Amino acid sequence: MDAGFEDLFKAACAHVPGGVCHADSWLLMFSNKALCDLLGSQEQPVENDALSHWLARGVCNVLSDGKGENGGKILFRHPDGTNYLLFWWSVEARKRVFLIQQIPLEELSWEAKHSFWEVDKILEFIHDGIWVIDGNGITRRINRAMERIAGIRAEEVVGRHVSEPLREGRFKTCVTLRALETKHTVTLFDDYSNGKRCLNTSTPVFDKDGNVWRVIAAIRDITELENLEQKLSDLEVEALAYRLRARGLEEQSMGGLLGQSPALQRVLADIAKASQTDVVTLILGETGTGKSLAAKIIHDKSARSEKPFVTVNCGAIPSSLMESEIFGYENGAFTGAQKGGKPGMLELAGGGTLFLDEIGELAPAMQVKLLHILDRQPIYRVGGTRPIRVDCRIIAATNRPLDQMVKEGNFREDLFYRLRVLCVDMPPLRNRKDDILLLAWNFLGKIGEATGHPKRLDKNVEKLFLTYGWPGNVRELQSVIQSLATLCERDKITQNDLPGYMRPGMSKMEEEEDHVPTKLSVAIENLERKMLANALDNEGSTYKAAKILGISQSQVVRKAKKYGLRFWREGEHSRWQNSSGENKI
Repeated sequence: MDAGFEDLFKAACAHVPGGVCHADSWLLMFSNKALCDLLGSQEQPVENDALSHWLARGVCNVLSDGKGENGGKILFRHPDGTNYLLFWWSVEARKRVFLIQQIPLEELSWEAKHSFWEVDKILEFIHDGIWVIDGNGITRRINRAMERIAGIRAEEVVGRHVSEPLREGRFKTCVTLRALETKHTVTLFDDYSNGKRCLNTSTPVFDKDGNVWRVIAAIRDITELENLEQKLSDLEVEALAYRLRARGLEEQSMGGLLGQSPALQRVLADIAKASQTDVVTLILGETGTGKSLAAKIIHDKSARSEKPFVTVNCGAIPSSLMESEIFGYENGAFTGAQKGGKPGMLELAGGGTLFLDEIGELAPAMQVKLLHILDRQPIYRVGGTRPIRVDCRIIAATNRPLDQMVKEGNFREDLFYRLRVLCVDMPPLRNRKDDILLLAWNFLGKIGEATGHPKRLDKNVEKLFLTYGWPGNVRELQSVIQSLATLCERDKITQNDLPGYMRPGMSKMEEEEDHVPTKLSVAIENLERKMLANALDNEGSTYKAAKILGISQSQVVRKAKKYGLRFWREGEHSRWQNSSGENKI
């Protein structure tokens, strides 16, 4: 061949990016200036730098390749969007020569370009993480979701063996490598260094000869599922609140009168009727059912809403002072009387409403005087002679059975009938099971807003709330929520945070532990067994229990076997079966 043509050919090849590398490791031995220009490098790649790793720093998203004994090709995409095809050939002493050629996609048909673009976009915009390795365990591609989930960048892992980030502690289980080795789909839980816990399903893809060509891992962040579950629960509460507003009950959407149970709806209908009239109203119900709140709502929705709402607790004021408190007194009426006298509660409630709470505690002498008030007769201050006419509505409330007190002679029969013109019967919380969780969520949400530390209830706690009797009714529920939100340091409130009287009955194991052991070693074992059982029951897996107890997962498994706590293993994940036989992950 003419030497001039050979020089001309070499000069032309200098403009084609290429080089020489080792066959097995892709370690670079030489690269020309055109390759450096392509990758945006100002210097020649250093010797012993892997071509696959170096390309991962300057070129991303390796899409596919072909390989053989004597040569092959790799299709990849530059960050600027240009697509290239790398051709390589085997030469002597296990070396490879490679050249890189740009692929002019603009010259392809619309169908070809669309298919190429579509596959790429699907991988990038899918919500689950995607991790692809080849038949040699080299990472070929990860998508943006994988970067987000694992807290890594593509250039940190693409072109490297998948076991390398495992050794660096990026994750705890190399599921893709297991699928490559076993040649079948593997599904395991995996934990990443940023605290994410994921479900990893790795599936091998085979070539025409039956060899593993690729392993594709689909990674789902299950911590996101927990967050979604909580968001769904919050949306359910919000939807209930909107339904209440749609019924025109936004004024009552507070405290004990929040809910949608049939029992509460009947009460709200009675309250609406009572607010449209001026007649004497008697509110009955157990302690903590919201009698005072019902009285305030009746006043606020009545024509007297702009006037005073005055409350007198008949059980908190001594009998000797009750008359002067309700009717007032004149100057010098008794020793210690305020100079100039003092108006009573009836006068202060003029034009508005006088609420007599705990009316069942009223002394017999005051019961007679109250009859005069209900008959619209003038009143007299203690020590006074001037009649005073007052215009106020009377609402009374009690948690005592007035009809039974009448039979026993402890309450005047005529006063009972004068008070029982219009009755509102407040249902106990145990008869409003549909409202229990709604009230609990409402109280917990308000505390979270006030403190800036929102918390939520574990599902088992919610189940206990529904079965508990709530003798203190809504007031007790509010107090329990306040206590739990204050004392619990975690975001989720579990059974262990509940007061002892609300927890389920003691198991046989716990009953045995009530007896004080005679040896210290026995006491330590009893405590260890109880703590381990509680952690497994609350957390649902040996992994989470180990994290709570501050020991390794293998120690949890070993101790669970020692104490006869039932569980089994699935892959690398241990499942726990609690005393009720319910299986947990």
